[in-house]
Amino acid sequence: MPIDKEEFDRVSSKLEEEIVSFLKKRQEKAFTADEMMGSISFHIDFDLAGTSKIAMFMAANFVAVLHDLVSEGKISRKVVHNRMHFMAIV
Repeated sequence: MPIDKEEFDRVSSKLEEEIVSFLKKRQEKAFTADEMMGSISFHIDFDLAGTSKIAMFMAANFVAVLHDLVSEGKISRKVVHNRMHFMAIV
């Protein structure tokens, strides 16, 4: 369902807040996107054939939010052992 511009501008992303909070509480470690998805309230079910396309879209959205947070200087990222890891900036 579409939202109007006022709501779009007004609403902050709870997901962004959850990601930053998760990483700050564990600031001595770096996590992959799938490790974070499994630890916060962002659960995706890849098992059902009918929902696999939706699940892929949701996972891509999660990763896009992570990269936005990196661009905003709220978290950092680095490839370690050929996997992208994210960490809080302290």
